[in-house]
Amino acid sequence: MAGVEVSDREIVVVGFVLVLVATIGAVAVTHVRRDLVAPVGETIGYLTRTRAARIAAVLMWAWLGWHFLAR
Repeated sequence: MAGVEVSDREIVVVGFVLVLVATIGAVAVTHVRRDLVAPVGETIGYLTRTRAARIAAVLMWAWLGWHFLAR
């Protein structure tokens, strides 16, 4: 069955749109139901409460920047 060819660029754009929609949905749920989901700031604060976790977060951020933004 012949179908429409989808380029890699279109797949990436759709993926980013899905991530954006999921993020907006999570933020909306956070604002509506604070008892169900913790706000993003509190979650990040909880995850990076130790020095080792903060160092890991900075290293992960640097790795992502190097691989995806340094071109």
